[in-house]
Amino acid sequence: MSIGNKIRQRRKELGLTQAELGKRVHKSSQVISNWERGYTTGIAADDLQQLSAALDTDMRFFVPATQYTLVPMPETSYVRESATDSRLESLIAAYPYLDEKSKDIIEAIVKLSDNKCKQKA
Repeated sequence: MSIGNKIRQRRKELGLTQAELGKRVHKSSQVISNWERGYTTGIAADDLQQLSAALDTDMRFFVPATQYTLVPMPETSYVRESATDSRLESLIAAYPYLDEKSKDIIEAIVKLSDNKCKQKA
């Protein structure tokens, strides 16, 4: 399911119009419509954060559920040999094959996590 479809689905679950959602994220209803229809090629990380809050969901909701065929990668200096989290290893292996939208979403999630960690400190 595309990001636009997920926005539309969640907006409708909450009983919001495009105009109401637009007010919540400080965008016009036309921008919301363009996102939902997939006319906009990318959604900024800040906009995804606002959408998450406005739609009462986590940013991970927008991450496409895509199946990847992972190819073995040679040892690299930037991957610690002691890494135990297979999800991290899988993400690192798949990252070069992601489209730009997916990379932007991952960057936004990391940025959001960094901000939350800084707030706790």
